[in-house]
Amino acid sequence: MVDVKCLSDYELQNELHKLGFSPGPILSSTRKLYENKLMQLLVSSPCALMMNGPGKQHRTQDYED
Repeated sequence: MVDVKCLSDYELQNELHKLGFSPGPILSSTRKLYENKLMQLLVSSPCALMMNGPGKQHRTQDYED
């Protein structure tokens, strides 16, 4: 897993954007908040992808039959 504390502000912002979260400015006062948010998104993203990805494909195939 990514060590969020080692990311630069720019890298932290990019990682959040990749996961669909649009952060405000990353400052010394907000950095910890965004590090925690990134950790939450990293933990929850694989589960969400597994639940939404294949399930949607199977439902679409069911309707076509």
